[in-house]
Amino acid sequence: MYTIKRAAELTGISVATLRAWERRYGVVHPQRSDGGYRLYGPEDVRALAIMNSLVGSGWSAREAAAETLRRLSGRDAGGPDAGREPANGSRGVGRADGRADGRGAGRGDGRRGQVAPLRGGGRYQSEDAEAFIRAAERLDSASATAVLDARFALGTFEHVVDDWLMPTLGLVGEEWAHGRLTVAGEHLVSYAVQRRLAAAYEAAAGRADGPTLLIGLPPGARHELGLLAFAVAARRAGFATVYVGADLPAEEWVRAIEVRRAAGIVMAVPRNIDITAASDIVDTVSRTHPEVVIGLGGSQQNEIEGSCIHLGHSITVAVGEMTRRLRMSA
Repeated sequence: MYTIKRAAELTGISVATLRAWERRYGVVHPQRSDGGYRLYGPEDVRALAIMNSLVGSGWSAREAAAETLRRLSGRDAGGPDAGREPANGSRGVGRADGRADGRGAGRGDGRRGQVAPLRGGGRYQSEDAEAFIRAAERLDSASATAVLDARFALGTFEHVVDDWLMPTLGLVGEEWAHGRLTVAGEHLVSYAVQRRLAAAYEAAAGRADGPTLLIGLPPGARHELGLLAFAVAARRAGFATVYVGADLPAEEWVRAIEVRRAAGIVMAVPRNIDITAASDIVDTVSRTHPEVVIGLGGSQQNEIEGSCIHLGHSITVAVGEMTRRLRMSA
């Protein structure tokens, strides 16, 4: 059982929004503790995650609530919008919507540089994606790590992240929302990915001799896997990266820019509740350091206006755009 604060954190909504959805639409039915506090079960959290995903896709709250209740009743558990982002955050700069982006790369026959992509119209076109989800289902960290090892052996880091890892993490979130995976299983594979990305980031340290990029998330945001993948790719491309990670207030962004004399910053905006804080950072940095290039990633990046660049959902494209903007030589 989860407190209202924890249920909101797990599903990427505010406590006020959770209360409103509960009161107006009846999508959750919390129990009460002996002290009278609301306690939410796994089914409540799934309902909130599905509804949040639908609202984020453009559904009205009323329509999303009705669709959420319909899906949870079992009449349409496999709809394409039921997924949500994993708890530890795959929706940074890279894709995490569970679909390939059209850059097919072979069928994974073991030749280096080829990775069998996930294709629209089939949930598990990649056997490795299903194996990764089964590892989450069994809480099997060793198997999850083995799948990552095998997959990253088949292509460049950037290619595997864009065409396999981010879509697969999207499927992990979808399976959590549908009830196949527990929160523990989702956390387990997310941490396996985080360890892999952190190791890749350290391994790329010797390549960094270009402009300095400050990379992080706005205050309250903790979904950093996509952003960390971008940081690896940026370092591999020659940027001197400063990865400050999650939950960084606006004044700390300014201070870090000044300490490291950063030429640019890249910030992910993974949830709708991160938009206000991210906008404040864009405004503050633009005002205090107008020379700094501001790049945005994440599923809500296009909601931010001002002096910033929307980098899209591919780490390859995002690094290329920051390279162009900062005029690095190829």
